[in-house]
Amino acid sequence: MYYPVDFASRGSCSIGGNIATNAGGIRVIRYGNTREWIAGLKLVTGSGELLDLNRGLVKNSSGYDLRHLVIGAEGTLGLVVEAEVRLTDAPVESNVMLLALPAMENLMQVYAACRNGLGISAFEFFTDRAREHVVRHGASDPFGQVHPYYVIVEFDAADEEQRASALAVFERCFSEGWVQDGVISQSVAQAAALWRLREGISESLAPLKPYKNDISVRISAIPSFMQAMHEIFQREYPQHDVVWFGHIGDGNLHINVIKPDDMDEQSFIADCERVTALLSHTLARFDGSISAEHGIGLVKKKYLAETRSEAEVAIMRGIKRVLDPHGIMNPGKVFDAFR
Repeated sequence: MYYPVDFASRGSCSIGGNIATNAGGIRVIRYGNTREWIAGLKLVTGSGELLDLNRGLVKNSSGYDLRHLVIGAEGTLGLVVEAEVRLTDAPVESNVMLLALPAMENLMQVYAACRNGLGISAFEFFTDRAREHVVRHGASDPFGQVHPYYVIVEFDAADEEQRASALAVFERCFSEGWVQDGVISQSVAQAAALWRLREGISESLAPLKPYKNDISVRISAIPSFMQAMHEIFQREYPQHDVVWFGHIGDGNLHINVIKPDDMDEQSFIADCERVTALLSHTLARFDGSISAEHGIGLVKKKYLAETRSEAEVAIMRGIKRVLDPHGIMNPGKVFDAFR
């Protein structure tokens, strides 16, 4: 059996952290977020009560499912002391394809072709800037030249028919001009090497202490939103190295801004927060979220009102007061509960 919620940070993240942020990771297309795989939780509330939530039941329509309130609550409603997770059958044999794309608008065209022609479990993208950092960190680029955008596709490859479908999808994308180059892994080792180009990005950026944004929009809104975001970055960040990548298949984009060498830390953070406010306004226009899976915490708290309505936040505060009447569970995070 297999726990299918998988992350590039699998070596350092924890089940508790995954539950706290309802993390999704790289195979959400097939398996969904953490929420889908939590069968039950035991929670110690701020008043010291131990709640046994759902108890592993598959069907349970007896009132509100408090388990789902806890998942994604960033530890503000209590301490999760036990989690019962669901497992599934081990996945069928898969393969990995790395594609090089000439333009941003080709991302969704390639996604549609792969979604319609293959049994995909992951569809990830990254830019040339991300590629430069991760290659410098030790990953291998199989292409002889740099391309503006890259896509990693993981797909079912248990038989010759599925492998032939992958080749047909690649040939179609190439003939349409959506893809300039590509490679399909021929071994487990090669698949791992291709995945490193995507999974190694965050590790390669960590020493640079980037300012991060983790956002989401509806999949149908991705092309328009990405264009709007690109225009903001070009206009507002001309001197910054902006590295973005993400999970196209679930609308989750990660943005990492690198501090210029000649800028002090305080000025850099202030500049990033200024642009994050513009990004938040743009997300509101697209009905998106300022946090897809990293959480609100302290840094994104001021932008919550553009993701959630005043009525929603008021209800959240009420829930917080019931489960944590003394405000001792991760105080000050997400919103100010007792203002």
